[in-house]
Amino acid sequence: MVKKIIKIKTPIWEFLFFCNRLYNKIMKFNSKIWSNLFFLAPLIISLYYSLFLYSILVFLLFIFSFLYHISGEKKFLMADKIFAYLLIGSNLFLSYLSNFKEPYFLLAIVSVIFGFYFFYIKKRDDYEWHFFCSMISLFCLLSYIL
Repeated sequence: MVKKIIKIKTPIWEFLFFCNRLYNKIMKFNSKIWSNLFFLAPLIISLYYSLFLYSILVFLLFIFSFLYHISGEKKFLMADKIFAYLLIGSNLFLSYLSNFKEPYFLLAIVSVIFGFYFFYIKKRDDYEWHFFCSMISLFCLLSYIL
């Protein structure tokens, strides 16, 4: 007995198959690179609220991290680390200026815990910790703005 497979060709199914193929391509793409895209949220918000020094810092971190992960050159790694440490310091400073406003500071602390988990326990291979670093920046920024 031969079973005949019926293919449904509706626009909805074609769109879902397209999304699935796109998702698979993105996941095969280097997570070191696409995980930096999460830093665009703090960058856009800081530009919107005219926090230009902070936005320059996030932009430079985004660029040098992207360049390092594409090329693997040590000169970009040093710049990536320097701007990452500067961003940590500026996030602490923004939190201080906001008097550690709840709930955003608490959400930043939770993001720090998850970031440490993915950085040290899960190791550095998957780069989910980039997401949590961007969330830390976002929550510290929101605590200062709101």
